[in-house]
Amino acid sequence: MTPHQPAPIPALPTDSDSYPSLTRLFPPSTVLSRMPQLGHWSPVAASTDRGAWEAIDTRTRARVLEEAAASLGRPWPGLPASLYARFARDGDRWDYQNPAFARRNRLSWAVLAVALCPDTDSRRNAFLDEVMDGVWTLCEETSWAWPAHDFRVLGAERGRLPDPRRPTLDLGASGTAVLLALTDAITGDELDRLDPLVRRRLRREVAARVLRPYLERAEWGWFDGSTAKLNNWNPWIHSELLLATALTEEDTERRVALICRIVRGLENYLAAHPRDGGCDEGPHYWWRAGASLFECLETLTSLLGTDAGVFGHPLIRAMARYPVATWIGDGWAVNFADGPARPREHAPAVLHRYGVRTDQPEVSAHARALRAQADPALPTADGIFDLRRTVDALFDRRWNTAAPRAFPLPAHSWLPETQVMVARGTPGTTRGLLAAAKGGHNDESHNHNDVGTFIVALDGRPLIVDAGVGTYRKETFGENRYGIWSMTSEYHNVPVVGGHGQPPGSSFRATGATVSRTDDADTFICDLAAAYPPQVRPITWRRSIRLRRTDDERVEIDDVWGFAAAPRSLALHLLVSGELSLQPQGRATITPPDGRSLLITWDSSAFTAGAETVPLTDPAFARVWGTTLHRLILTAHQSAARGRHRLTARPMPTGT
Repeated sequence: MTPHQPAPIPALPTDSDSYPSLTRLFPPSTVLSRMPQLGHWSPVAASTDRGAWEAIDTRTRARVLEEAAASLGRPWPGLPASLYARFARDGDRWDYQNPAFARRNRLSWAVLAVALCPDTDSRRNAFLDEVMDGVWTLCEETSWAWPAHDFRVLGAERGRLPDPRRPTLDLGASGTAVLLALTDAITGDELDRLDPLVRRRLRREVAARVLRPYLERAEWGWFDGSTAKLNNWNPWIHSELLLATALTEEDTERRVALICRIVRGLENYLAAHPRDGGCDEGPHYWWRAGASLFECLETLTSLLGTDAGVFGHPLIRAMARYPVATWIGDGWAVNFADGPARPREHAPAVLHRYGVRTDQPEVSAHARALRAQADPALPTADGIFDLRRTVDALFDRRWNTAAPRAFPLPAHSWLPETQVMVARGTPGTTRGLLAAAKGGHNDESHNHNDVGTFIVALDGRPLIVDAGVGTYRKETFGENRYGIWSMTSEYHNVPVVGGHGQPPGSSFRATGATVSRTDDADTFICDLAAAYPPQVRPITWRRSIRLRRTDDERVEIDDVWGFAAAPRSLALHLLVSGELSLQPQGRATITPPDGRSLLITWDSSAFTAGAETVPLTDPAFARVWGTTLHRLILTAHQSAARGRHRLTARPMPTGT
């Protein structure tokens, strides 16, 4: 392929009425006519605009200067080749990624410090040198891609180190590109006074490692789904490519070509997205899926000076509601798929703007409630530092002055294409029961084998749970993924038939998923039969999960099954958080560290109960659940070809 020749783009699906056709809303002619020249548009003020930066809150300013000053004079974290090679050797990705992230965080703090430091502060020149050192350090790295994503490491060559002659464009590369692009936009003029080569090299490296590979190579499966399912990578990377293009690409023809390709890539994502606005990767990844998609549209419409009505499209509006629908309360969320039950990555300022742009006050209210009393822009001590999201929040006056709000906590949410129901006993409060259930299939993004699973929370805390995901390692996304206990159906709240759980694959799915609603009950119904392997597959396994809003508030899980012949064995599994206590006559209690217990009842004449402790040594699990979870296993006394069973969960009276 000749230099700068765009890679071929496959044809789009034709059913574009159900999603906004970005290629029609923002055709090449619009991009060409409305695209500003480099330097004529920026989402953030330059550090030389002292008035803009002096308006930032003094408490925020003080924290930035303190964080940046703590690194002055210290060596930058090292990234020897042996750290990169660890992933290929033993699957560990964090020995490399942690110091790589530390470098980028340090540069981000320094950039903000240059902008916020008063001219009279003697440290200002030191902060500017720190920015220069950070830019040079990143430009000296052999690769910006994370080891777990590098083509040479993952490909047929099975190398241990990246080849700088053929850079991989992944989340690490695009994230570095947008960090450098914002560094250019904020401090570039001041860097020029130190040495113009710094800015020239920054732009050259962004083009060589990110923009040209994106434009010229057609091997990015996250662009069109050609080699991988479309997921958060598409809007996440495109949100960063958009800013990197707008802020660093000097050639007008190439700027237009890049923007047009990004528009097409985003349309690929929207064409494949569930029309109900759901995110099959779960609420943790929504912050880099739906939220990043919004950032793409926000940047694109600002850059071109027209929104073409895109924020009014039903799909774009529905995507904004997903975090509201899946919120349990007190930091907990409905966490199907890879994601913690207590998500760490929140960007409430992004969600607030999303609610404003789509005219959905409940979305903006949810965002403001997420923020609580925290700084409106800066991350918490253990939070994720994203310079782009930080500066967007810093200059969002509406967000910074928004009055405190309560979480909306809707009574009912149903996503028919994603096949997820969330039902709350009493809307507007975490008090009482919440039930969440899913159908779906076993080849979803960041999939777990969990068709028909459910979560039950009491007073805002999950007690019948989804464990989530442990620390990512090589096997997490390899052929041994389903050797990890938390990915298997045996550690989800689903049946085990004839000793077999559910296998992975899109053919293993729920059928007939529906929801019914009355004033006093919400019911999710699906058939699980097709989720099981052929050798033990039932003819039917109808599961219903019902939240009853009555004086005797409860969740009922009804299973009705039929086989051609009786299976060898049959068991129902529940994964629980809290102290699990088995009691006589088909009863067990789940007691959290604080608050009311949950009483579980079942038919003890048909099932025998056993309990297992699941020790949690992985810090990703321990951060959420502590040192243990427990598994309640109900085993049928006799496996019959046909049968039915009801399991019930209800709050224990206070003090019992």
